[in-house]
Amino acid sequence: MAQLFMDLLSNLTNCLFCFPGSPQLKVNNRSFKLLRLLGEGGFSYVYLVQETSTSQLYALKKIRCPFGQESVSLALKEAEAYALFSPHPHIIHAVDHAVTSANDKSDPGSKTVYILLPYYRRGNLQDAINANLVNHTQFPERRLMILFLGVAKALKAMHQYRVKGAPGGAKSRQKAQNVRDEAEEADKDAARKARTRRKDVDAEDEGDVEQEPLMNGEVTRSQEGVEDGEIRAYAHRDVKPGNIMISDSGTSPILMDLGSLAPSPIHITSRALALQTQDLAAETSTLPYRAPELFDTKTGTAIDTKTDIWSFGCTLFACLVGKSPFEMRSEETGGSLSICVLGGDWRFPDEESMASGGGKKKKKKMNKKGNNGGDIKGKGKEGEGEGEEREDGGISEGVREVVRRCLRVEGSERPDVDEVIGMIEKVVEELPPEDGEDDG
Repeated sequence: MAQLFMDLLSNLTNCLFCFPGSPQLKVNNRSFKLLRLLGEGGFSYVYLVQETSTSQLYALKKIRCPFGQESVSLALKEAEAYALFSPHPHIIHAVDHAVTSANDKSDPGSKTVYILLPYYRRGNLQDAINANLVNHTQFPERRLMILFLGVAKALKAMHQYRVKGAPGGAKSRQKAQNVRDEAEEADKDAARKARTRRKDVDAEDEGDVEQEPLMNGEVTRSQEGVEDGEIRAYAHRDVKPGNIMISDSGTSPILMDLGSLAPSPIHITSRALALQTQDLAAETSTLPYRAPELFDTKTGTAIDTKTDIWSFGCTLFACLVGKSPFEMRSEETGGSLSICVLGGDWRFPDEESMASGGGKKKKKKMNKKGNNGGDIKGKGKEGEGEGEEREDGGISEGVREVVRRCLRVEGSERPDVDEVIGMIEKVVEELPPEDGEDDG
């Protein structure tokens, strides 16, 4: 009860940062003014901050770590992953990070983690989707596919990461290891402080330790036993519109939130491991974009990077239609979203369900623009240059096929990231350049 009260008090204190005259905060001797709350979830808060010496805007993520052993390691896993894949043009990097004592008398071992990130004024793809829905507009299709090509290249850096290899080589690997070492030391300090306050250690905590390393915190530590230059693959595990920022130029995507990152593949050798995998996915992978093998994880299978390919397809569909294919289908049928996912039950708005034959277009009365009312700016004059495949729903056949290939229920039937990149490059080449677009 006391801990619940402290959490509520902390939440109230965090809200005070949103008001004018809010206090300044220091992160490693850099002073920042907290301007407003950008978002929150669980034990974390993200603020828009301004560095007092330069007036530069940043996003500051604050993570409270009151829940005992290894909590700092879990919180700093995100910064560790950012360091490992930096520099990459399509993966966000951490500008700075810090671990401080939380000064919580009820839990003397608790810590607070701060991660300083770049701020992108255009927001993320979900913001753009929402704007399209409000304004009854659509993404210019070719420009959208170029953005998704960047997302696929970010995933390739994770899916095909080589120990001490590109993008940052041994230097980035060492930075990531330094973050891991710092996190482990902070957790040891928290444990020491907690032991001085209560001598008895919960035996249940020790019993859980063996299964904890499954996917929760292992970024650099999962590379043990892998030779330099060999592949140590990772899956993002939470690809969705809200985790893809748009650069200030509007031309480049930046994949973020690597707190869900997991070594790949994960071999499911027992029922207990299967249930643990599902539970972790429920915590870290957003429901409408989660792959079917994370809803129903079977013993004897392997969970690999194809989970990201599924989420990639869902995200592309959401940008084209306005929501995840399984959100849309579950709303249409009134059925469970998870059942729609497991059955591969989805469709484009102008097609029959993939679960009942798949991909067959409904007969539909067209308006004079040759589509269903969605006028995509920069696609040429009305009725010209669209081709037959543009007539239904305003989505070209090549783009539809990328989505279909990604949303195969069986992971083994989905393309790998290189195949996805090849498909998108072909689509971009075939689509006509848009008005004012530099083809290079």
